[in-house]
Amino acid sequence: MEKNHSIKTNRLRFYRRKNGLSQKRVSRLMGLKTTSSLSHYESGRKVPSLQNAIRLEIVLHTPVAFLFRELSETLKEEIDLRREKMALFK
Repeated sequence: MEKNHSIKTNRLRFYRRKNGLSQKRVSRLMGLKTTSSLSHYESGRKVPSLQNAIRLEIVLHTPVAFLFRELSETLKEEIDLRREKMALFK
């Protein structure tokens, strides 16, 4: 059973500001009608779809794993543990 990972902590706002972009500009580049979805992504209230995560990666010139660093690290640790367990049963 998979754990429900929280992505409340992300680096979207940091990388958006680092690139000198407003929420309005990023939202328009992503094809969003308003800034509300982006605001919800940045605050962790909403999880972007895979398509929107990739759009964010492209617009912000930053890999998704960097944008959602804590989630990425947690998932990597889980996979590493599974690899170790699988290696024991070879």
